[in-house]
Amino acid sequence: MVTSSKHYSGQISNVAVVYNIYRIVLPLVLLVTYISGRDNTQFGEIDPTLFIQTCTGYAIFAVVIAFLSPDGMRFMENQKILTSTLLADILAISLLVFSSGGSSSGLGLLMIVTIASSSIMIRGRISTFLAAVAALATIYCELYLSLSLQNPPNQFIQTGFLGIFLFATSLYIQTLTERIYKAAQLADEQASNIVDLEKLNNEIIQRMRTGVAVINNANQLVSMNSSAQITLAPLLEGQSSGSHPELPELLATQLNTWKVNPRRQPQPIAIPQSNKQLQISFAFLNPESDSDVLMFMEDNRQIVQRVRQMKLASLGRLTASIAHEVRNPLGAISHASQLLSESATASDEDRRMLTIILNHCKRINMIIEDVLDASRQNDSAPTRVNLKNWLQDFVASYEATHEICEEIILHIEPADTEVNVITGQLEQVLNNLFDNGLRYSQRRTGKGTLTVTGGREVRDGRLQPFLHVIDDGPGVSEDAEAHLFEPFHTTEQTGTGLGLYISRELCEANQSQLVFNRTSEGKSCFSIYFSDPDHIME
Repeated sequence: MVTSSKHYSGQISNVAVVYNIYRIVLPLVLLVTYISGRDNTQFGEIDPTLFIQTCTGYAIFAVVIAFLSPDGMRFMENQKILTSTLLADILAISLLVFSSGGSSSGLGLLMIVTIASSSIMIRGRISTFLAAVAALATIYCELYLSLSLQNPPNQFIQTGFLGIFLFATSLYIQTLTERIYKAAQLADEQASNIVDLEKLNNEIIQRMRTGVAVINNANQLVSMNSSAQITLAPLLEGQSSGSHPELPELLATQLNTWKVNPRRQPQPIAIPQSNKQLQISFAFLNPESDSDVLMFMEDNRQIVQRVRQMKLASLGRLTASIAHEVRNPLGAISHASQLLSESATASDEDRRMLTIILNHCKRINMIIEDVLDASRQNDSAPTRVNLKNWLQDFVASYEATHEICEEIILHIEPADTEVNVITGQLEQVLNNLFDNGLRYSQRRTGKGTLTVTGGREVRDGRLQPFLHVIDDGPGVSEDAEAHLFEPFHTTEQTGTGLGLYISRELCEANQSQLVFNRTSEGKSCFSIYFSDPDHIME
């Protein structure tokens, strides 16, 4: 049974190349030695013609084999041809041993090289079979010479030892080769695992939302992942397209500050032509030397979002604990005020004061409801919806239930725009935006009108779904704009100041962003930028 491994034919071919060279050189050396010192050598003593013919034929055979397979690979893939060539080697050496007088010539030792090589190139029983053939060939030569010569050399003991040595060599080399095979196989498996692991790590790094870049000692960006390329695109504009772009001055300043004091946390930086705020952190690739530096860039909005979530959780626990403490006495005050206002003995002045008490009780109750809404966590899973179809249904339902609504112009392009949202939370956000927009539009024009546009646009280097809610109101002053999304800030006497704050928190919970802009005509525009449904990483 022949066991072959094509996987290691590259290593075997090295042995085959060396053996082919040996196969060419051996007969040439023997022939030159015989010709140059015919009287002083035992080579060809019994049959000089057979010796010369064998050396010549063996040399030609070796050259042909080397010509047909320069790298030895062809015969590594065909075990039958390889076995045949080795049998030819054994035959040639046996003829050389016979023509030189048997084992006493020392040429029988050449069988060891052939058997050792065959044990490396052929795994399994065939190499043992070749050792048996070589041993029988040497014994047969010695036996034939003892029968055909008048004074034959008595070399049977040496021949027997040579045969034993050939078997021992074959078995030892086979065992050693098997160990080498297993070690090579283990090394290849480990190398393959390392390559796979490297591919996996590279894939993970490329898909990370955190930007990762490597900076060399010359303040050049050696490599970046996809998130870093998108984030740094506005800062790298205008640089020549070299292999290693220069680190932008804004980041170079942060890096130099960090190198002076690595324990100091760099401040977030704003990216020009983008609404992103980056939190930068650095780390040496090799802490023991002045090596390249790893730079991590995380969108500060995500950090703020996590802080908001923690704040909401704390607020939820607080409001849950004070809801009963506030509502119970508030309910008692409200109920007592209603009873007093219905009393026949109450004067007009008392009823006016009781009305003020009831109004403020309702306002306090409204504030508690809004705070509970802001802190309440919704565990619903987001769904992928067609923005145009969903908005058409929402607008139709909204117009049917709101008297102040006279006209809402809806335009979504392209019509197949899709978003991933929790629809219940999006309804709450749009209800608040629509209520505010219609109220301010009616206050200025006398009509409750809105314009809603949406679709996809390139933002932060990628195609992102958006929705604009534009009203016809008087607009937001610059002073009020700075406090739009702050809790409890309101310009209305009856408002709680939590509507826009809650809306922004709900957008953040949907991995979206609610911002305020002004149109070219100066109208107020609240924009929702949704996360791209095709680039979401859970």
